[in-house]
Amino acid sequence: MHRFRFRRGKGIRLSVIFTVVVVLSVAITAALNTIVGYQAQKQSLARNTLELNRITANELSVAIDTIFVSMTQSLKTASEHFASPGGRIGRAGDWLDYTRGSMSFFNSIALVDDKGKITAISPNKGDLVGQLLTSAAAKQALSERVPLVSEPYVALTKRLLVLVSYPIFDADGTYRGFVSGTIYLHESNVLQTILGTQESNMNGSYYYVVDNRGNVIYHPDKSRIGDNVAVNGAVAEIMQGRGGQKEITNTRGLRMLAGYAIVPSVKWGIVSQTPASNVTRSVKGIVTRMALISAPFILMLALLVIGISHRLAYPLRRLAGYASLLNKGETAEIPVLTTRHLIYEANELNRAVIDAFRMMGDRTEALSIEAHTDALTGLRNRRFLDSLLAAWDRQRQPYAVILMDLDRFKSVNDTYGHLKGDQVLQFLAGVLIEEKRDCDYACRYGGEEFILLLPYGDKELAYLLAESIRVRLMEAESPIGRPVTLSLGIAARPQDGANAAAVVHCADEALYRAKEGGRNRTVLYRQDL
Repeated sequence: MHRFRFRRGKGIRLSVIFTVVVVLSVAITAALNTIVGYQAQKQSLARNTLELNRITANELSVAIDTIFVSMTQSLKTASEHFASPGGRIGRAGDWLDYTRGSMSFFNSIALVDDKGKITAISPNKGDLVGQLLTSAAAKQALSERVPLVSEPYVALTKRLLVLVSYPIFDADGTYRGFVSGTIYLHESNVLQTILGTQESNMNGSYYYVVDNRGNVIYHPDKSRIGDNVAVNGAVAEIMQGRGGQKEITNTRGLRMLAGYAIVPSVKWGIVSQTPASNVTRSVKGIVTRMALISAPFILMLALLVIGISHRLAYPLRRLAGYASLLNKGETAEIPVLTTRHLIYEANELNRAVIDAFRMMGDRTEALSIEAHTDALTGLRNRRFLDSLLAAWDRQRQPYAVILMDLDRFKSVNDTYGHLKGDQVLQFLAGVLIEEKRDCDYACRYGGEEFILLLPYGDKELAYLLAESIRVRLMEAESPIGRPVTLSLGIAARPQDGANAAAVVHCADEALYRAKEGGRNRTVLYRQDL
């Protein structure tokens, strides 16, 4: 009978296999957590950057719109002066000098007759008086005879400028020409005064202004002024009369996170944007720091696992040694390993793995709670609010919304400092938690704005709760040593809107009326608002 012979080889020790498997598992888990964390951080930072850029664009558009309304009003005043024959024939240049000096909106102001000839100009530094304007902007002003803001064009002075004009009609309605103000786009002008020089920003953010045809009116890089960027995705939206936020590719092929808004009075647009690569770089920095912080703990865990694996494999290693002795035909007495010892080690390893996964699950749950909680106040955050309202809308569930805003909170920060301001926010959060029902949700909406969600609540119930909060806050001593007040707006679904966006908008309208009505009050939304 033939004997079966096996190759004599040592093979790989079980302790080494345990070590490799567990270390790889830890490494892969850490890598997956890093990748998932990177993607989550990147998406969150991109959303926040888009939102901040949209808010910046909206605020700047309001400022520019206010200036252009003032420009038009000042030109209207000049037009009324020049409507009388004495105003046009008299010392028109002196009047223009006075007007330009008193309002400083324009680089120059001119009086033009109904034939397009300049009759007076300020400042009068050359021989422009008496010259005939031939630009398309001047011809448009002469033909349409309405207040106008032109596209950028090169004038007689070889400057790139924008012309703002207002028609002149005398007492019997006869057209007498127009008075115009010019903005020199490549020189110091009112837009640069409002928007500033835009010092270098750490995250590469900047903003620029375009007209309704996509021509650049203002840009931190002056060489870009006058360029047409209509192919830019954000500018294309502006040309359609829409504001918003989106990730775009600009005319130079760079990915940008852009927020944009319309300037209503002139139909211009302002774009505030941040390079997407800078956001990615910031996220990589955050993830790298997290990895460096985690590395020592991972190393300690790996060393611990190696030690445990050797302990687990020790009985089998001894058994393998005894088997080797038997294979060599040794007759020495071999101690017998009890099954109880082996089962105990296996159970310990199983328990350790189960505990490790339970710990990972608890950590994931803790991270999930943290992602939906405002760090300062401990209330639910905007992300939780949006997801909860979306779920209620899908279920067609009725609810009421109380949107509130601390009155004159900026003065609290300015007077007492941001630390006290944070304590006031925390104080308000504590009041909301104590006053709300167990089934209600208190969320921080943003800044000093908070929101209460009342499931299956109506406006009457919301009003009683809102007034209870308002009165309590008005009578309580806050962290700054005196009471603070709230303005509150209330709306409900489905009475005031079919979805969350509409209901919150109505509550915001009511809040605005509360502010406008003198603050420290609660206003229910009505259709006539």
